Amino acid sequence: MGVLIGSAIAIFLVTAVVVNLVLVLRIPVRVMRRTMKLYPVNQWVFARPATARDRAIVRPSPDLHYSILCYDVSRGPLRLRASIPEGQYWSISGYSNRTDNFFIINDLQARSNPIEVVLVPKGARYLNATGKAHLVTAPSKQGIILIRTVITKRADLPRLREIQRRSTVELLEARG
Repeated sequence: MGVLIGSAIAIFLVTAVVVNLVLVLRIPVRVMRRTMKLYPVNQWVFARPATARDRAIVRPSPDLHYSILCYDVSRGPLRLRASIPEGQYWSISGYSNRTDNFFIINDLQARSNPIEVVLVPKGARYLNATGKAHLVTAPSKQGIILIRTVITKRADLPRLREIQRRSTVELLEARG
């Protein structure tokens, strides 16, 4: 009887571990797939300030102004350019298709304004001729790039929207 109970417990624990691993490995990918279907690929989307009803961005903050880009580097590197508002916190960050954050650059770390980020697929090469671009290797072919700007006062929104609209994305020629 004791061996039977021990075997049942062992089977239960192995099953629980396997189910947990499957869920941990699959849920982030499904969350990103569902989120990425909300936006066009390789095109900036300029979100309005968040409210309590917003859930497209996980835990949106009403104090942040968002720009969203669903990237796809399967055809080659992407050059992202964005203007940084003077005197305000600003950041650009990348998330893989598994929700892992793989880079973040804030207004104090930017090499230029406008900032230039070249998102390169694994194994691709890019010659950074000016030295001003931030070269970032994407761990997955698809994912999400977010730009966040702090909204210090509502009166700044028109200026922030104008700065936000200057953001561009360009597909570059792949070199392997």
